[in-house]
Amino acid sequence: MELSARLYNCARCHDQVIICSPCDHNNIYCGSTCSRAARVQSCQLASHRYQRTLRGRQKHAGRQRRYRERLKNKVTHHSSPVLPPRVVLPRQPNERTSEVLNGHYHCHFCGKPCSPLLRRGYLRHLSLRSSSWPENGKQQE
Repeated sequence: MELSARLYNCARCHDQVIICSPCDHNNIYCGSTCSRAARVQSCQLASHRYQRTLRGRQKHAGRQRRYRERLKNKVTHHSSPVLPPRVVLPRQPNERTSEVLNGHYHCHFCGKPCSPLLRRGYLRHLSLRSSSWPENGKQQE
């Protein structure tokens, strides 16, 4: 049986992503590459907002004051370190795979085949406290 799947665009790179129901935890990014980059950007923006507040400016001024005090005690400099030879690392690809393999849709995260009927929205789970559920598990008459 094919899994139910959701089609969405990554919130960062805007690529289309297919994700099966077991892998779907309200994902908005195509993989760890985009989610990490978005997290770094979010933390930087939060840091900038904090430093614009009175408390943030005071804490930053205190850190700078302590740093300058430490520099006063430093009287000699070390020689430049010998740099290792330059190494070019291969680019880290995103963990996504192609969405259509052998004519079937596959989940970008786990690779399992999915139904060709793709959802655009999230699955809604009924709450146990919902008024549509009869009490004590019995049907209302």
